[in-house]
Amino acid sequence: MSVAGGRLPGRGRALPFDGHRSDALRITLLAAGPLSSLLYVVFTDGIAASQWAGYRRTEQMVSELFAVGSPGYPVLVPFTWLYTVLFTAFGVGAWNSVRGNQALRIGAGLLTAYGLWNIIGALFPLRLGDDSSIPAHIVATNVQLALMVAAMCFVAAGFHGRMRAYSIVSLALSALMGMVAFMAAPGPNLVLGVGERISIGAFLLWVAVLAAVLWKRPTAADSKGASS
Repeated sequence: MSVAGGRLPGRGRALPFDGHRSDALRITLLAAGPLSSLLYVVFTDGIAASQWAGYRRTEQMVSELFAVGSPGYPVLVPFTWLYTVLFTAFGVGAWNSVRGNQALRIGAGLLTAYGLWNIIGALFPLRLGDDSSIPAHIVATNVQLALMVAAMCFVAAGFHGRMRAYSIVSLALSALMGMVAFMAAPGPNLVLGVGERISIGAFLLWVAVLAAVLWKRPTAADSKGASS
């Protein structure tokens, strides 16, 4: 689905970066978003899952790979910090790409907070065979999910046209499949494994699409409601 035609509503004159260097930095920061999504898939279902003999991608949760004591944990510890840096950079790039649009600025701020919240999640990981680790991990995860949902809502509100529609569909799909996977837990079963991956994948793809839409910064014409 093409959303490149999404346009920004008129909310004042856009304030462009000064100079080519600043714009190159903004684009580099935005590129960290799609890169974080790609590396998430590579490191989880690619590298980490391959370290766990008998792990079934279609039936088991991705979060099991991040659990302390899992064979993939040593691989995902450094990746978690890399993902945090990349996603936070993307949030900052988005923030600097949407000046003059309050809803998108809030959404970008929430995306930055989402990235930084990975630090908290890393402090409260699941531990295989240790049920006492579950409550704190659930709280940390739910806060991050709330940041994700809020960010997608504000981004949807900040756009007109196809990008708004795409954001709403992505949010609905991610939330629906997340609930389906939750009801299918603890598993392993097909609904759990596939449902969770669809939920995560919808968000990862949305991040990449948002980066592409913001790649060309808003212009004065955009701020007046012209199509991009």
